Amino acid sequence: MKRISAFVIAAALTAPAFAASDLCDVNLQKLDDSSAVISTLGTPLKEQVEEHTKLAKEAKAAGNVKECGSHAEQALQMLKGPNGDTNTDAG
Repeated sequence: MKRISAFVIAAALTAPAFAASDLCDVNLQKLDDSSAVISTLGTPLKEQVEEHTKLAKEAKAAGNVKECGSHAEQALQMLKGPNGDTNTDAG
């Protein structure tokens, strides 16, 4: 019974790490898929999205998947705009 408990505890402790890794990868893929939208953004917003994308990729390369997911999520939120629609304001 102790082995089962130890296994359950170990699985519960590692689950957040897998979730963060998945979030990082999924969000980076969404950003890659949105490259056409990013190219139509106005200068300040485009630069901010590109900076968060760069920071996300650097964090992933450094093994910090939580920071990667955070930066990628911020970039995606900027793309969505305040109304939840894809932000294509070219101004």
